Amino acid sequence: MTAPSPAPPHPSSRETELARAESELASQEARLGEQLTRAAAEAESHARRLLELRQQVERVSAERPEDEHVRAAGTRLESASGHTGATEEARERALAARHEALEARRRAAQEAQRTLQTLQQLNTRAQQELAEAEAGLKRSAEAAAKAQREREAAARRPARAAAQGNTTQVEPNPQGARSRVRMVAAIDPRSDSNFFTGFTTNIQEGGIFVATVQSVPRGTTVDLDVLLPGTRSMTVTGVVRWTREVNDKTPELMPGLGVKFTYLPPEVSSVISDFVATREPMFFPD
Repeated sequence: MTAPSPAPPHPSSRETELARAESELASQEARLGEQLTRAAAEAESHARRLLELRQQVERVSAERPEDEHVRAAGTRLESASGHTGATEEARERALAARHEALEARRRAAQEAQRTLQTLQQLNTRAQQELAEAEAGLKRSAEAAAKAQREREAAARRPARAAAQGNTTQVEPNPQGARSRVRMVAAIDPRSDSNFFTGFTTNIQEGGIFVATVQSVPRGTTVDLDVLLPGTRSMTVTGVVRWTREVNDKTPELMPGLGVKFTYLPPEVSSVISDFVATREPMFFPD
């Protein structure tokens, strides 16, 4: 009987192990760097002493060429010269190895940065889709409740009309009335949605860019539930003033619409002002 394959490690445990290994490697690299710096300084000191002693041996040899101690010192200096040259070669190899390791870490960091940006974009898209799904469910529940109330009211009309001896009349819907749209915008430091201002930085005279593929005509009144990090849902009212369509030439720009505030409660304005202090709003002259 074949033994079952072991379950893959959980992502959180892999992240913990990677963080521990990275910390140990960083500590090891720091220690090696300090040791190489000290060894290089010592090699430079030896090279200076070698030069000074050679000059001294040359002067003494000119004065006492038969002195055996001077000749022995010269021999020692030649041997030390070979060691000093080998030390310099080893130092260059160490520097080259450190440079290669640094380049490898830089390439790994760049790849990690690209992966992070992809993950953030996916999270933003998922958050937007979830928020719009929640808004759709909310609108569905509201529509169902409204339809139920209308059915109940229609069922009561005949009885009330019969009691009053009148014929039931249904008031027609007003013609030409513009509809209101209800939307949800979830905003955090990584989302495509953001607040915007014009030439003035007063947020009450600005609005909000809602990253969405939903098409809403300009001039439409919008009741917007704004979700900010660490706060409850806040409702603002605005009018669609501009839109950004899908453009294959600029795929990095999320389509959406700009809603200019028409009603912004003071407490909501305060919360938004605190948020834009941490994330600069977009500039879009109205």
